[in-house]
Amino acid sequence: MILAGAVLGGVAGAVLGFASGIGWAVGGLLAGVVLGALAFPPLLIALGLLFILVTQGPRKLLSLVRGDPRVKRR
Repeated sequence: MILAGAVLGGVAGAVLGFASGIGWAVGGLLAGVVLGALAFPPLLIALGLLFILVTQGPRKLLSLVRGDPRVKRR
């Protein structure tokens, strides 16, 4: 997951920086690799929690976050 975030961030940074010049493209690539690797996993976790909230409701989400042993998990 970290590698996928680094790749996606690097490509996005390089493409966005390329319009301003090759130096910005390299800077965007390096910044995208670092920031993509750091930001992608929490983003996926947040999207997963939002999906659970929408599909199963707030009580199920809170029980999963708390680790409540009384709730059956499928």
